[in-house]
Amino acid sequence: MSNLTSRIIQIILWLLMAVTIVFAIMFYFGNVKEGTAGTRLEEPLVTNTFLTYAYILFAAAIGLTLVFSIINIIINPKGIKKGIIALVIAAVVIIAAYVLADDTVLRMPHYTGGGNEPGTLKIVGTGLITAYFLVGLAFLAILWSSVSRIFK
Repeated sequence: MSNLTSRIIQIILWLLMAVTIVFAIMFYFGNVKEGTAGTRLEEPLVTNTFLTYAYILFAAAIGLTLVFSIINIIINPKGIKKGIIALVIAAVVIIAAYVLADDTVLRMPHYTGGGNEPGTLKIVGTGLITAYFLVGLAFLAILWSSVSRIFK
């Protein structure tokens, strides 16, 4: 990467950090919506703007990840095999989590809100079990790297 490109990227990252800090300061120390001040449900005025900014950053991260992944595949076609293996492993983990997830409607007396439907519960359960699998795999990877160093 050229020195100019590196410098431009560094400036952009610092600007994004500055904007994020300004939003965070406005969120925590700025004005609140009328009628919510002093209550448990106090809502900052910039909540929607801050969320929109977060969505934009998230979309940019996804877009850049896809673009650079495609560029990497074009530059290094031998890497496709590793990418496909990673996708298959991810699919197996998610499918296993989906199979293990429960969709039993919860008994919640006096609760009249939504979200207690079998489809929603199955998706949430899949997400939780996937997270548990990934935490377990991370723990095993840390353990393996520590133990393997002893025998080298």
